[in-house]
Amino acid sequence: MWQHLPMNPEDDPEARIRQLEQPLANSGVELGTTDPAATPPTSPLPPPVYAGPYQPPYDQSPYAAPPFGVAYPQVAKSGVPVGLVLAMIGVVAVLIVAGIGAVVWMVSSSNPGTSARPVGSGSFDDVPTWVPPSFPSVVVPTEQPPQVAVAPAGENYSISGVDNVETVECNGSEISISGVNNTVTLLGHCLSVNVSGVENNVELDSADRISASGFDNEVIYHSGEPEVAATSRNIVAKG
Repeated sequence: MWQHLPMNPEDDPEARIRQLEQPLANSGVELGTTDPAATPPTSPLPPPVYAGPYQPPYDQSPYAAPPFGVAYPQVAKSGVPVGLVLAMIGVVAVLIVAGIGAVVWMVSSSNPGTSARPVGSGSFDDVPTWVPPSFPSVVVPTEQPPQVAVAPAGENYSISGVDNVETVECNGSEISISGVNNTVTLLGHCLSVNVSGVENNVELDSADRISASGFDNEVIYHSGEPEVAATSRNIVAKG
């Protein structure tokens, strides 16, 4: 048979707990304190909702006007700074003044006889006069007298060619003229003059004998009574 032994009160755990709680309860009653009201629990914030960009309805164009009360952001317009414009105007003005000064300096330096005079001083008589530049004179050639050829005295001298103009000093010689359309002037007295060819014109002072052959030649003498021999279509006359 089992024999039940009595339990020591100190070995009972529940009795031990009641013994420890009894002093705390007594101290609370003595101080007259009561338990503070419990703070109501707070509910956590709902998680954020991430929505996509505004999508217009299917029957509305994405480029249509915004709905009432919504405006597009204004884009700032960039213009030329006022300071830059003023600086450019100043540079242009300086260049214009410098150009005018250079022109005045060049004009004044081109006239070495003039000197600079302060503005507002002196009289109008001191103002330098403009001197036009000098140009080289143009020499107009004058008609030179024809060159005179001198025939050898007492000998034969011949003249020929086409469209020639000659002046010959007879010097008592025998002159022969031929060719086409020549103009000959004989100075002084000739021993004889013989003309042939075509359309030659001869003028002489005097001669002992004059003969003309060929076609359309003309001989004019100024003085004397020469012995003349001329064929048809040629003229020998005194004039």
